Amino acid sequence: MQIQALLDFLKKPRYSADPEAPLSYRLRTLGILLIWALAVSLLLAMLLGVIGALGPWNLEEHAFDTLFEEFSPLAILFLTCIVAPAVEEFIFRGPLWFFRDSRYFPGVFYGFTLAFALVHLSNYPNRSEIWVLAPLLISPQLNIGLFLGFIRVRFGLSWAIVFHATYNAILLGPALLLYELGIPLS
Repeated sequence: MQIQALLDFLKKPRYSADPEAPLSYRLRTLGILLIWALAVSLLLAMLLGVIGALGPWNLEEHAFDTLFEEFSPLAILFLTCIVAPAVEEFIFRGPLWFFRDSRYFPGVFYGFTLAFALVHLSNYPNRSEIWVLAPLLISPQLNIGLFLGFIRVRFGLSWAIVFHATYNAILLGPALLLYELGIPLS
């Protein structure tokens, strides 16, 4: 049901908040959507890995390498699971409220979602060499941006921040654990 509601929303985005939804419904919805968002993003990441391995591109360099060199695991966790979700949601999902009654809402929704994904190209320091892969490189962020936009519209900005933080923690947690145990990440 939640996935169908998401798909219906993506076909024709409109601002329709559900402020009266009980907490149990919100948590269940977020849990189901989180599983789907992670599954789709992981599939896209695997596809990216296969394409990267088959092509002449160097996809090994990533901004996370710098994070691990410059910050402690606790600082990384704080930056990626608290600071980044709050800042990114305020920038990319917060303004949707101003367009809630506008006929331009669908365009604004997709514009902010695409901008969110494009900002993440900065994670690749050698992006001038791999520009042809840009759509694929940002596909996981485009995916999560669609989920976050839906959650922001239905349940509010704070729920989108929580979803974003949880998503980042689930993806980053294992990498931090491996790093702390001294197990190479690549």
